[in-house]
Amino acid sequence: MNSEFLPVFVRNALADARRLLPSLEKNQVTQAQALEFCSHLRHAGIGTLFMTATPEVLHLRLKQSGEAFAWFLRGANEHAKQTGSARPFFDAVAAGDMEVAREVAKHARRTPAHGEEYEEDFLFVEFLMQRYLLGAEAATCERLLTRHEHVLQGAEDTRLPLCRALLDRDAETFDDALTQFLLEREDAFEANAAGELPERLATEGLFSVEGMALVRLAILEGVPVAENYLHVPGVALEGCAPISGKDAWRHLD
Repeated sequence: MNSEFLPVFVRNALADARRLLPSLEKNQVTQAQALEFCSHLRHAGIGTLFMTATPEVLHLRLKQSGEAFAWFLRGANEHAKQTGSARPFFDAVAAGDMEVAREVAKHARRTPAHGEEYEEDFLFVEFLMQRYLLGAEAATCERLLTRHEHVLQGAEDTRLPLCRALLDRDAETFDDALTQFLLEREDAFEANAAGELPERLATEGLFSVEGMALVRLAILEGVPVAENYLHVPGVALEGCAPISGKDAWRHLD
């Protein structure tokens, strides 16, 4: 997984995040810019994992991403939010920091941004937020899954059986659905490789934060999981983000 360019990618990612930091601190960013800031932290964390084969910095960077996005959501207009694009939610869950994930969930938009995002993208993230962070009853979760199925109109979406498996605590279905989810993700990266930035191909192209977060949630449910999955190495799940104040995202040393 190593690359001679990884140290450069990590340094550049942190430099790019620092460039955006003052605007984010002043709440003078769009969601796209907030997501860009978070993606730089994600790349720096994954790159460091690949260079060191230890997860501590990965967990820290993912936690910082989640904290920063929670900060953005608290100050953003509802119409500026798109829950289906809230990838830093997965960063926080993957880091094992459920308090930060709860902050993201609490301030996320509760309705899809029609014309701006696919409803199935919204429903996937909203289900996970409701189920694991917002204390929704089983009936509410069932309604979200039923709506997800309706929106698909017969089309396939691996995320739906993944959510169903988590709700039902079905280990076999979860394993099959996560495996398919990760394979589809790999295929998408390969198909679009020519248009991807090298630093993204070298980091997110070989590591799935969403997959890591889903494994964390399965463990939380008591669902048995494999030691490793495609682009979700077991070492990444060892431990969790360090306990620190809510402003860790402001300190990008």
